[in-house]
Amino acid sequence: MKKLSFKTAGRTGKIYFTSDLHIAHGKPFILEPRRYATVDEAIRHTFQELQTLTADDVLFNLGDVVIGAGERSEEYARRIVNLPCQQYYLHGNNNAGISNIINAERAELGLLADDVELYPLTMSNSRFTVLGHYAEIYIDGVPIALSHYPMASWNNMSKGGYMLHGHCHRNLKDDTRLKRLDVGWDWKKRPVTWEEVHRELSPRTSVAVDHHGSTDTSSFFE
Repeated sequence: MKKLSFKTAGRTGKIYFTSDLHIAHGKPFILEPRRYATVDEAIRHTFQELQTLTADDVLFNLGDVVIGAGERSEEYARRIVNLPCQQYYLHGNNNAGISNIINAERAELGLLADDVELYPLTMSNSRFTVLGHYAEIYIDGVPIALSHYPMASWNNMSKGGYMLHGHCHRNLKDDTRLKRLDVGWDWKKRPVTWEEVHRELSPRTSVAVDHHGSTDTSSFFE
């Protein structure tokens, strides 16, 4: 799959990132850190924030959209799919509602679940494109690895590349040696902008945690 590349200069809209919306998830470990009193308040606020996105914006959604909504799962997922912005989606580990929509589209196209050419897959009559489980993009020349899950080592890490993820709900100990960031809803309770991400990660010194970037190969074959 061709890597997506963006330049912010001259753009009318913004580039955003989010993950772990957990729409309809009523467990205390979700609601309490986000300071929502009820599930209804959480749902209402989440959609209010997402509906501020415009047709000129781009959103990278790193998964876990709807959890615990029961028969309303697909309804809520459909509202996410139909946001006006250009949206790129990566699978999380909780795919209620979204999986039904994706599978229906796949079946309509006659694609198998493990078809090599499945991704990118754009939903009919929407601007929602599924990238799979992992993607690499460039923004203003900065290489960025995207996944629902955090990675210990990623492509272009030793060259200053970023790694953006969700899944951990901001509970993963932040290692400021790494240009890795949890962009999930727990951070700001809204999609975060590329500018916010870049401001957070650009000052960090890129340190490879393995042999990549090292000129010492003496231990490679021990």
